[in-house]
Amino acid sequence: MPRGVFQRSPKTKARIKASARCRSCLWAWKPTTGFLTEKCPKCGKEKDVRDRKGMHVTPERFASMRAYRAKTPGYSRETSRRYRKTALLLVGDGAIKCVRCGCDRADLIEINHKRGGGAKELKGLGNNMVRNIALLRRAVGDLELLCKPCNAVHALELLHGSLPFTVVWGGK
Repeated sequence: MPRGVFQRSPKTKARIKASARCRSCLWAWKPTTGFLTEKCPKCGKEKDVRDRKGMHVTPERFASMRAYRAKTPGYSRETSRRYRKTALLLVGDGAIKCVRCGCDRADLIEINHKRGGGAKELKGLGNNMVRNIALLRRAVGDLELLCKPCNAVHALELLHGSLPFTVVWGGK
């Protein structure tokens, strides 16, 4: 072999999970390292024991992902940006502006719950609050627009009460 040329090692087998769990009977076991599918020791059903994190995306899998993106409306970044802008306009009554300091930079504006509770709502909606607002699936009466600093101050006020400072927007 010429100097400076490295010989590539052959592709290794797919990684096997440290533990497998049957979906039907919930039995867990440590799979053997020789097979990609194994039978559950309790119920006998076939189980794929490959570690999905270690698997590479095959061309077939990539084509199916591309097909999903093409047929699913709202998947693209542009659509997500349009949903965000529509939601901001709906919450702000036609103006994208912080209600506390008057900040009008759209990249700093966030949708805020007036009385808190945003984390609980996001768990229930599956992080689709902006999309639900834009598609008129959610009312906006308990929401307001705040810039990021004002939103942080609002969160602190909910925890500690009134604070001795305010946020002032310079318009730069």
